[in-house]
Amino acid sequence: MNKYIYIYILLAAIVAMGFESCNKKDDSADITITDYSVYSSATTLVSGFSLKDNEKVASNLSKVQFAIDQDQGVIYNADSLPRGTKVTALCVDVTCATTVSSREFIIKNGTVQSDTVIQYTSSTKDSIDFTGDVTLRITSRDGLHERNYRVKVNVHKQDPDSIFWNVGSRSELPNVTGTLISSKTVRQNDKFLCLVHDNSSYVLNTIDTLMLEGWTKQVLTLPFVPQVGSFAATADALYLLDQNGELFKSGDMGLSWSDCGVAWNTIIGAYDTRVLGVKKDGSVFRHDEYPQPSGFAGGEVAEGFPVAGMSQLVRARNEWTSSQQAMIMGGIKADGGACNAVWGYDGKRWGIISQNASVLPALRNPVLINYYSYVKSTSDNTFVKNLTWLVMGGLLSDGEINTVTYVSHDQGIHWVKGESGLQQPAHMPSFFGAQAFTVSRIVRNSSLLAYNPGHVTPVTQWDSPYIYLFGGYDVGGNALNSIWEGILVGLTYKPVF
Repeated sequence: MNKYIYIYILLAAIVAMGFESCNKKDDSADITITDYSVYSSATTLVSGFSLKDNEKVASNLSKVQFAIDQDQGVIYNADSLPRGTKVTALCVDVTCATTVSSREFIIKNGTVQSDTVIQYTSSTKDSIDFTGDVTLRITSRDGLHERNYRVKVNVHKQDPDSIFWNVGSRSELPNVTGTLISSKTVRQNDKFLCLVHDNSSYVLNTIDTLMLEGWTKQVLTLPFVPQVGSFAATADALYLLDQNGELFKSGDMGLSWSDCGVAWNTIIGAYDTRVLGVKKDGSVFRHDEYPQPSGFAGGEVAEGFPVAGMSQLVRARNEWTSSQQAMIMGGIKADGGACNAVWGYDGKRWGIISQNASVLPALRNPVLINYYSYVKSTSDNTFVKNLTWLVMGGLLSDGEINTVTYVSHDQGIHWVKGESGLQQPAHMPSFFGAQAFTVSRIVRNSSLLAYNPGHVTPVTQWDSPYIYLFGGYDVGGNALNSIWEGILVGLTYKPVF
């Protein structure tokens, strides 16, 4: 960033040397050059700016990098300081030519300092209030040139470890034209499929890229009455249970359906080309899969395993297992009670994952989300992105809806109540039975364009994972006709370089 400054100063020095030699009497021409304008102007360039350390304010302030935009006359930190950092009394280091006549900070409309001028020298200990309008003015030694820089010390206005659910981005489920009775959204490879029961019709909506516009509508002609909540999609087929629990399959995106010849209590979810479920064999509940892989035994479900009402099956992202892990949370156990555990499936068997079950409440139809959070580093004032599991919504044992968000930073083993920034906002209705997906999409930050260094191209857009929350039901069992978009605030931050 500063190499251009050094070039300017070097050129100025060369010009100055030229002027000095030209001022000497030339035998061939009686000409004297005394114009030092270029050199004088170059001395007003700032080549470096930094904060001085102050542990009472934040750790490692001197390591905060500042950009210097010579064209626009702006000095600023592209990566903002953590939310809540006090910038009313910060000391600075400024690097520029020592031959200037003055370097002064002009402060207006600050919280502590207003209409204040501070003369800066290398030994200056005066602090500066950056809550107002701060101008650094450099005046050349001859007084003929001055250069003004607006100095901005940016501080995040939101906690990076908080999820922003944008009410302005809320939309309705696709192609609902009457009274929404029920809905279920699933993911098939990179495609999203939203099945809605709208009045007397069953409509399958599909979209390749989840931008919430451009859904393809298909009214289904079904040879059975479906349980919409059982809708599942493997890599190559769609599945539904009818009202009697019979499993049906479609291999042509819902145009035709065939009876699989098995009856299940519930569909848990899809795993590659298989759909996982629970069937009742007399008084015993057993695991089942369709199509059954070679050697499949279909053993009895373990004590405490949910047989219905669990969260959607969510694939994990980790390096802990040799096979792809999938997880569920909550549900109704064989004895009719609600489950408060997290269970995992590795492609062959199920096992309980959560270890501090007393933290998680017993929930029916909660949402389990594989996402991120930010944890503040103990060595400096930066935040580190961590893979994080979230549990939201769901019905409590007393029939009320859970409004607390729970968090796990170790793949569902241990859980804690999330910090305030991760909790569901007041403008978002409580829910159960919704589906959530993490989708990477482009983030655009046009505000970065306002500080575009002339010699650097800023990054104004990048990929970030968003949470999309589909449908669900309110405490009265009424279907919610909504799609909510959420993103971790820290994922919207991006340095300009």
